[in-house]
This record gives sequence, C-alpha cells and structure tokens, in this order.
Amino acid sequence: MYRSIIMKYPLIVFIIFYFFGITARAQTDSLSTKYREDQFYISLAMMLQDQGIAGFKQNGFSNNFQIGFVRDFPLNKNGNIALGLGLGYGFSRLTSNLSLVGAPAVARPIFRVNENEKNRQTFSTISFPIAFRWRTSTHDKTAFWRIYGGLKYNFNFGSQFQSALPEVNDLVDYIRKSNSTLFLSAGYNTWNMYLEYDLNSIYRSTFELADGITPKLRTLKIGLIFYLL
Repeated sequence: MYRSIIMKYPLIVFIIFYFFGITARAQTDSLSTKYREDQFYISLAMMLQDQGIAGFKQNGFSNNFQIGFVRDFPLNKNGNIALGLGLGYGFSRLTSNLSLVGAPAVARPIFRVNENEKNRQTFSTISFPIAFRWRTSTHDKTAFWRIYGGLKYNFNFGSQFQSALPEVNDLVDYIRKSNSTLFLSAGYNTWNMYLEYDLNSIYRSTFELADGITPKLRTLKIGLIFYLL
C-alpha cells in the first residue's frame, strides 16, 4: 500500500526529501559543543476514532503512514535541547460504518451509520511540525534517549470515500482542508513510541448525518516513529 502512495504522489515525496535534504549538514561543529540532530523520520500508526456519533463503529483497522524531515535548532550550549521545524507527508485510511445515503456528488452529502457496513475514507496530508526536543545525546553519541513533542499544522487533500456498496464509490470531499494536531514521541535510538491527537474535528461543517446532526470526529494515532540521521 505504501509503495502505491509513493507511486501516486512522487512529486510530493521528492519535494519533502529534496527541500530539506539540501539543507542537511554535518552534525558536529568542531568549534563548539553545539550540534544538530537534523533527521528524516518515518512513522507507522493505528488510528483510533474518538467520536460522539450514536451507533458509530470503526469496523476494521484504521492506519496512518508519515514520512518527512526535521531541521534542528539547538537552544542551549550543549545542544541537547532544541527546537525542531519540519515538513512531512502523511496518508490516512479510516474504516467505519459511516455510509452515504444519497449520491456523493451533491454539495452537502448526507451520511448514516450502518452497523454491518465497512466503509473506508482515505486522504493525504502535508504537515508542518514544530517540536520542543530533549535528548541525552552529545556531539559524539549517536544512540540516546529522547522526548520530542509539539504541534503540527496539516493541509489535507486527496479525500476519497470507498463505500461497502460498489455503486456509491466516488470522491467525497468532507475532510477538512486543514487541521492541527498535538504529537509526542519518546524512546531510545531509532525506536520510538509515537502519539498524535487531533485538536479539532477532521470533518467539514458541511458533513451531516441523516438526522441533521453535524458530527465531530477526532483521531488518536498510536504507533512507532523511526528517526534516521
């Protein structure tokens, strides 16, 4: 699946790695104890959908994939406390029993919940993470403990709804164009636990259930993130 993402959006993947890759430089400065931990990252996570919709069920495994680059800006003399600014690409797939009632081409699509259906919503994201970074590293120590946490601002695109009913499959743009998330990663060396939570609903205000209610849904990502120097 992730190979197909790269094949589908090769330009985005290239821009992410090229734009920040050309700014990467040596991690050690011989004239100072300061150093940079510029890093590429890859994360894999399952997604839990935090919702307030009566009868709503995930009905399957929802997942998220992210890649990107973080530029490190040391904040102290030793370089083990820093600010990280980055750029990344993500792909999310949500599985649930939310179903389209009518044609998906309408300006204000109506949905309902059906306990036995298994429908999928996919979308891509360009994210801009800002993180406070603490680690036990030194200029000559490449394996260390770390805690990174901060805020991401996300631009969402490529939304597609895949219904359990083949005749309903179509593009449905009810995912918000932008949203913000809080994230936290902690671990040792390459292996790190990863959490990310939406600060606002991922649904647009035009998304309604058949009873006229505008539902709100946030996701919690739980998984692993790998940092590559």
